[in-house]
Amino acid sequence: MPGNWQATPMVIDGDNRDWPSPYPNYDAQSMVAYATSNDARNLYITMETGDEMTQVKILKRGLTVSIDTTGKKSPQFSINYPLANENEPLDMVKNDGQKTSLAKKQSEQKLNSLVQEANQFSLEGFTECSGGFMVHQVIPCGIKVKARIDEYKELVWEAVIPIKLIYGKDSLSATDAGKPISVCFAVNGFRAASTKGAGDNSGTMTNAAGMAGNNSRMRSPGTSSPNKNDPNQHLYNHTKTWKQFGLAYQR
Repeated sequence: MPGNWQATPMVIDGDNRDWPSPYPNYDAQSMVAYATSNDARNLYITMETGDEMTQVKILKRGLTVSIDTTGKKSPQFSINYPLANENEPLDMVKNDGQKTSLAKKQSEQKLNSLVQEANQFSLEGFTECSGGFMVHQVIPCGIKVKARIDEYKELVWEAVIPIKLIYGKDSLSATDAGKPISVCFAVNGFRAASTKGAGDNSGTMTNAAGMAGNNSRMRSPGTSSPNKNDPNQHLYNHTKTWKQFGLAYQR
């Protein structure tokens, strides 16, 4: 896919009004919309979801956004934000003795509380600034992240990554136009009660390349088959959404 040139630098504040509406890319399996853009000095990434189950997964189990500067699917750099909140259990109740369901929908106040508590993130692969940081901390290497619930009850996630950190030079040039790059949005699922103690969560993995990407599903080893009749199955699904595109460049 062609890249999008960012004529005016993005403000990373969790407000998606700087981005196209609606977002140009959507993965129906992971239920997230996403977009990317770049200028000569920065790569900008955003994701949003209005699906409540997906919001709960991201805020309680974490989100990892990764980059592969070769345009393939071998992440070199990763931002973990929000971090998994192991102390925040999923409120589940038994329903007719067999199925489980959400005790009640998470209120907007609860979701906002979870966003406010998600005040830390970690970086991997960035030579100049790997490790853990606070969201409101000014990092010398220039990476910024922010997430919030907006007035439309959409969870909006934004990040800016300086080109220097991923390409080793201060800015892009005309020779970089169209150079392939990949961004991955990985959402962790909850561990199903039937597989508790038997490894990581059960579920599916989704691969998408843009709005019309090819989606494929693969079952994680050592986990039980997804229960198609469980209305909460999406909570247990671990998804990966890939966007592969070319860098944009304008003088």
